[in-house]
Amino acid sequence: MSNLQTAAVSFAKPQRRDRLQTLESSGLTARLAIDPETKADAYGLRYLSYLSGGYIDPTPSGLFQDADDEKPNCQSVVIYKHARPVASVRLCVLDSDDHRGYTEIPANRIFPEDVEALLASVATPDRPSKATEINRLVRHPDFATDVELVFVLFRFVSFMVLREGSDMMLSCVRRNHTPFYKRLNFQNVAGPRKYAGVKFETNLMACPQQDYTANLQNFPIVDSRALETGAYDGLFHGETVNVFGSK
Repeated sequence: MSNLQTAAVSFAKPQRRDRLQTLESSGLTARLAIDPETKADAYGLRYLSYLSGGYIDPTPSGLFQDADDEKPNCQSVVIYKHARPVASVRLCVLDSDDHRGYTEIPANRIFPEDVEALLASVATPDRPSKATEINRLVRHPDFATDVELVFVLFRFVSFMVLREGSDMMLSCVRRNHTPFYKRLNFQNVAGPRKYAGVKFETNLMACPQQDYTANLQNFPIVDSRALETGAYDGLFHGETVNVFGSK
């Protein structure tokens, strides 16, 4: 069993209480990468993570970014541990009602027919379909075995997905991580195919809204709904927020 799979067991009901209490006092905060400094933290984490895995070549800048980072439908969250950047994830929204211009994400460039079919499968006559892709999920190499950080990242994934009202989550997943995603109710759709900018292939996986709701119930660490109202609103104003609220 991989360390991610082991963590999935640890954070599932009913084993969660002690682990959550420990995390709540662990100095974890988060920021949305909307200012230059936080963006640099996100890009630097990606660079260090991918470089340590041999997935990219070294560059003088020490940063890893792409054109999607400048698009309004893509947002990155950075997690800090005692003010040190330790993990990050990017969320990209695809909206079939294109009035916002949210018509392209990495997944629908790599798996265009499959993503189109997935969106069509959840569309209704009165509501266009919408999907959120999880990508660039990384940890600093010093925290590469800290699986709890992965669940903290998914806590912000849950917040952003619920806030957006997406019908499903998508992710292009490396083969060795697919068992973990399956435990989070993602299903394999297609692949493998090369993911842009990195030296690995991925499978397209999808989790519809109703299955992600089950994740919130089964893995309370990823469920931000119990926080006081507005606990994470500061993210969108460039503020630092406490991962587990203002305790």
